[in-house]
Amino acid sequence: MKALDIPTDLLRTLVTVIDCQSYTRAAEILGCSQPTVSLHMRRLQDHADGELVLPKRKPVELTALGTQLASYARRILALHGELSYLTEENTGSETVRVGLPTDYATDALQSSLLTLRGSHPGLSLEFRCALSQSISQNFATGDLDIAVAIDPGALNPYRSHTWTVQPLWVTGRSFEQASGQPVPLIAHPKGCEYRLRMTEVLDSAGIAWYVIYESPFIQGLQHAVESGLGVSALTQPTLTKKMKELPQDIDFAQMRAITIGLFSRNTPARPEVSLVLNHLQQVFDTKRPPKRLNRTSHPK
Repeated sequence: MKALDIPTDLLRTLVTVIDCQSYTRAAEILGCSQPTVSLHMRRLQDHADGELVLPKRKPVELTALGTQLASYARRILALHGELSYLTEENTGSETVRVGLPTDYATDALQSSLLTLRGSHPGLSLEFRCALSQSISQNFATGDLDIAVAIDPGALNPYRSHTWTVQPLWVTGRSFEQASGQPVPLIAHPKGCEYRLRMTEVLDSAGIAWYVIYESPFIQGLQHAVESGLGVSALTQPTLTKKMKELPQDIDFAQMRAITIGLFSRNTPARPEVSLVLNHLQQVFDTKRPPKRLNRTSHPK
């Protein structure tokens, strides 16, 4: 970078261009001319000392440097937006549409957002809960302002934050695996990354399996695991005291980690989106994994 003090109006232009996928539409949103948007982008590239957007690409496609800068820009603008929300009346705030994944800590995220709404009576929230695959698709089509989902990589320009979680092999305390029999799996429908990771490990080890219980809802999977119906892959935030974690060995080897992403759009123009985005960011930054379950030898 040539300079550390990058004007926020340049960052706002970059994020608006990404969200609108058009210089012309971005100019309309920002209330300026299209040449001004182009000038801002050139000035920002001078600050960044590199190309941010691939030339002659429609829709707009970012370079690796542009993707990295866009992530920082969203965080900076979100802080500005939150400050604006907290210092203004905001009686005309629009509803913030938030997508939460049923395959990752939905209860904790939803509870934290309800607490936020209680602290800000003028804040209107709309929740949509589904598998990460559906949440990502809804965000990509513009139906969501903020999304928490397993990061597929396709939403990189909208990413504000990512973190990694490790799926764990778990069963109910009463579950016993019959010797020589296929492993009964408790899983989300096809397309779920947790399901994919379970089957990858078992197929690699030559272990037969079948899906004994399938549900798009984490509560259904938790109940099935607690009831001793089979084996599943869950993360620390979704484990309960009625479950036991299987040790990682030849049969139940460690699964590939999963990357969760926090994605946003419309933050430059809507302070209420910034408020919610920063709240979720703080939830993830301060969240500590709960105490691990007692391990047990895997059922024979």
